[in-house]
Amino acid sequence: MREVNCRSWKYKLGFSGSFLVDCRGRSEGLALLWQDSVFVTIKYYSNGHIDCLVQESEQEWRFTGFYGHPEVAMRHSSWELLHRLKDMTELREMPWIVGGDFNEICYDSEKLGGNRRAPSQMQSFREALEICELQDIHGKGELFTWVNRRDSSSIIFERLDRFVGNLKWRLLFPSAYVLSLEFYHSDHRPICMKLQGDSLQTSIKKGNRELKFRFEKGWLMVDECREVIERGWGNKDHYVPLLERIESCKNSLTNWDAARLRRIPKRLKSKHA
Repeated sequence: MREVNCRSWKYKLGFSGSFLVDCRGRSEGLALLWQDSVFVTIKYYSNGHIDCLVQESEQEWRFTGFYGHPEVAMRHSSWELLHRLKDMTELREMPWIVGGDFNEICYDSEKLGGNRRAPSQMQSFREALEICELQDIHGKGELFTWVNRRDSSSIIFERLDRFVGNLKWRLLFPSAYVLSLEFYHSDHRPICMKLQGDSLQTSIKKGNRELKFRFEKGWLMVDECREVIERGWGNKDHYVPLLERIESCKNSLTNWDAARLRRIPKRLKSKHA
C-alpha cells in the first residue's frame, strides 16, 4: 500500500489516525488506521509488523498487526520476530493481541483441497504461538479466510488470517470474538475483532432460528467425506483436546459442504447443456 492510498482509505473509512509501512520487495505494505476515540502509540515496526499501544477509556493494551513471510523457506524469520516481540522488556507484562495474515496454518483441518501441508511447517507455527503464550481468539462465520480462486477441481481454502492473544488480553476482553466477513475484491476474507458481544457459548442466531450443526447422513455416501473428517480430526498429537478436535471436525464438514453446494449450479448448467 502506498502513502497516497493509505490517506485515501483513511478518509473514506472515517479514521482520524494512520501509520504506514510502505511497500518493500514482495510485501504490499502495512497500514494501521484508528479513530480518535482511542489513543495509539506506535512502538516498533518492520515490513512484517506494526507494534503499538492502545489506550481506550482506562484500558491499555498492546496490539501487533502481523504479516507472515510469503516464502516458506523464510517463514522461520516471522516466528523469530514473534519471539523478539514477546521479549520486549517494557511490554512483556501487558495484555497483548496479535492479528493479521500469518501465511500459515496450525492444523490439517485449517486447509481444504490441494496437497497436505508439511507437518514441520505447522509444528513450527504452533511452537511459536506456544512460546509467545498466544492462543486463538475463536470466531464466528467461515473458518477459511483465503481461497486460491481456481475452478472447483483445484480450488483450495486455507485459514491464513487470525487473531491470537495472551491470557491477560483474553481476561480483559472475555466476550471478544472474531467475525469472518465476505470476500471483497481479494482472495482473503477480512476478519473483524469484536471486543464486546455475546459469549462464544451463545448460539449464533439468524432471525428467530438458531443455526445448529447437524451431521448429514448423505455425506457418508460421498467418498471424500472420510478424508474431510480425518483432516478435521487433525494430527495424532496427544495434547490436542478432544473437544477441540470435535469442533475442528464440525468446521471442516460445514465448510466442505458449503463448497459442494457452491459447485451445484455449475454442475446443473453442465448437465442441462
